[in-house]
Amino acid sequence: MVAEAVAGTFALMVDRLTPEEVGELPLFTGLSPDSLKVLAEMSEVVTVSAGNTLFEEGDLPGDIYVLLSGRITLSLRVPGRPETSFLSLHSGELVGWSSLLARSRVATGRVVQSSRLLRLRASDVLELCEANHDVGYAIMRQAFEEMADRLSATRLQLLDMFAKSGS
Repeated sequence: MVAEAVAGTFALMVDRLTPEEVGELPLFTGLSPDSLKVLAEMSEVVTVSAGNTLFEEGDLPGDIYVLLSGRITLSLRVPGRPETSFLSLHSGELVGWSSLLARSRVATGRVVQSSRLLRLRASDVLELCEANHDVGYAIMRQAFEEMADRLSATRLQLLDMFAKSGS
């Protein structure tokens, strides 16, 4: 493994997954062996220590990640309040999904437990999706099923917060 710095924000170790290992990740379920090979070649596994920030709310689109192990929290800036964590991500979950839509980051991603992540440049994934619409459909479907689950979880969390505050 090779140590490197990413965007000057954190040090990490780099490794690779096999196409078969990539195919075991929920985001890539059901893709062909050829597609999994391409994804394995365009990705790398990075290890990031606790306390580092993957991206900040409002940052330009960049890499997407699949969390292999560890824990990452997502947080928002709320005017007049301290930054608020609203979601804790675990193994198998997509991190940085807004880059798949070429949109700025909608939250801040912080590593709270040393994490291994599969890192892909969103632009590479989007090129693959554009070149092969079957792959694009499969990836986007999985990604947005996960987003729907997150919206539901966030809704329940908000209902709980409002119930506790009496609002």
